[in-house]
Amino acid sequence: MASHTRRILSVFVLVAVIFSSILLPASASAETLRFVFLADSRSGTPTEDDPPLTDLINTAALNAINAYILALSPRPKFVVYGGDMAYRGCWNDTYTFQTFKNVMAPLTQGGIKLYTALGNHELYNNKKDGFLLENQKQYQQVFTDNPSNGPAGYERLVYSFESPGGDCFFAVLDPYFLTADVPNPNTGGTFDAIQLMWLAGQAAQTKATHKFLFNHAPYYYVKNNDIPTPADATYTYLWSLLDDTGFTIYFCGHTHLYSRKTIDKGIAPDPQTNPPLGPWKNNVVQLLNGTCGAPVDQGSLSVDKTKWHVSQATDTYYFSVVDINEAQVTVTSYSYNTDTAAYGVIDSFVINANIAPAVNLLME
Repeated sequence: MASHTRRILSVFVLVAVIFSSILLPASASAETLRFVFLADSRSGTPTEDDPPLTDLINTAALNAINAYILALSPRPKFVVYGGDMAYRGCWNDTYTFQTFKNVMAPLTQGGIKLYTALGNHELYNNKKDGFLLENQKQYQQVFTDNPSNGPAGYERLVYSFESPGGDCFFAVLDPYFLTADVPNPNTGGTFDAIQLMWLAGQAAQTKATHKFLFNHAPYYYVKNNDIPTPADATYTYLWSLLDDTGFTIYFCGHTHLYSRKTIDKGIAPDPQTNPPLGPWKNNVVQLLNGTCGAPVDQGSLSVDKTKWHVSQATDTYYFSVVDINEAQVTVTSYSYNTDTAAYGVIDSFVINANIAPAVNLLME
């Protein structure tokens, strides 16, 4: 990111902080709300050349998880899906986006709205290399329930919405945004200045107590074999914005396991910028819920498993239920094992808007 862009972003962040902390009330209204986050339902490599499109999705795992979501009481108002729906966004000249919507239809038919974030696998074609612009266009045409209030050209890829009472703000970003095909892409992605400044403006305008961001890839990686492709510096600028404007949780996937960590002053920006940023001060939680069907990543970790709350059991998939009750946010994460049909809570924590940081209730 060029130095002049960094200065512009810094001004936006400063305006957001001043505007939200001085000119706006602390909360629009106290309300209760439930939603679900999950990501990465893609299958592994197909075993045949021309499989049914449903075979590119781990439908066995995703169907079971959807059934559990439908059985929740109270039923969630919406689900945010964090990307990597199918093994490829296009397979043998047919796009897989409508197939994914069909798999998720029991939720939407049950009155649960579906929002989606674009993942790197959405941009792949089994006949071509790299990220493909046509995939992005097809995605925008299929997921018409995603809002179109992002920057011009980013419709249904970058967007925001608020809860009915205005006490919760939600934003979705796209680190893979294309203006042309990219033959050798960075699978972690990068953020352009347009998205960062748009988000800063959104953060400045909202009166919400709780602010949540959804993105496919994490900022902080937890596995050793992820290290060759870490987040780039634009993720650090993004996190600075989240930290300065008091976001509650950063939801992501991409790495196929579960991890949850409060990013506090003891964790340095990575990568660091020049001039350096930090230390972090507002305890934004990174919740990495990276498989509801994708092959589980069981490689060695680059972090302390107990401190980063990692779960990566074989054939075990995850989803997180978020309950907002006025100032309090409670996140309960569930696991489902396809071999044993075992199902249960693996992690639970509470964030109070008036108390920091997150408080553990349970972790396996």
